[in-house]
Amino acid sequence: MEILPFYPDYLAAAGQLFTAGLARLRRSVPEVPATLLDSERVCGNIARITAANGGLMAVEHGELAGYMGWWLAEDFRGAGRKGAYVPEWAHAVRAEADAARIYRALYREAAGRWAAEGCEVHALTLLADDRAAERAWFWNGFGLLVVDGVRPTGPLEAASRTDLTIRQATAADARALAALDAEHVRHYVAPPVFMAPPAAEDAAAWEAFLARPRNSAWLALDGDAPVGFIRFAGCDYDGVELLSADTMIGINGAYVRPGYRGRHAAAAIL
Repeated sequence: MEILPFYPDYLAAAGQLFTAGLARLRRSVPEVPATLLDSERVCGNIARITAANGGLMAVEHGELAGYMGWWLAEDFRGAGRKGAYVPEWAHAVRAEADAARIYRALYREAAGRWAAEGCEVHALTLLADDRAAERAWFWNGFGLLVVDGVRPTGPLEAASRTDLTIRQATAADARALAALDAEHVRHYVAPPVFMAPPAAEDAAAWEAFLARPRNSAWLALDGDAPVGFIRFAGCDYDGVELLSADTMIGINGAYVRPGYRGRHAAAAIL
């Protein structure tokens, strides 16, 4: 097996490796959108990422065994560190039995390039059912940072009752949402999460978010006092491209003040 710079001649084969894995995932989780089953879109993505920052491919007996491309970020997740990030569609290998061998070889070469670029953070997104890839990357020293959970947008299986008031937020609540969001950020920095401190959004940013037609936030209140929120993003979803679709709503913020936890506020909002 040879590790070579990615050649455009292998675009179609690379796209097929990824879409085969996505088709497998959708058989068990049909709520995952089918947008990235479009081979033209996936190949276009791979072409852009490999042209921008370089990419690698593993070739064995003249056939593509795997590939990898990456974006470079000067301030990865606000941590003050330069990072290399491999999106979910920017890597795949041909066979589960071979995953560890192929990924080790690709990462060995990529890691040297990333280090030369000054990248202190290395990250990639995996399809949730790809246990062979997960094991291969964990054994290379990677850990789990973010999980995107997916469920149908239907009623919850059981109603959740709370003594708190639940209502949709309006622009008049922007200042209260900003105050809760500041606590939300401090919560992530504390044990056991230890996330690099993200920036809380101010009232103006919350007003702009709520002004978009498919975005919303809902509040839990004790009397007139907001004590928790969930943020629902339709227009400003910042997750993986795989879950970006008009049929999806992303929850990218949820927080309840400590004194009000256990009173089913978040479940009641949802």
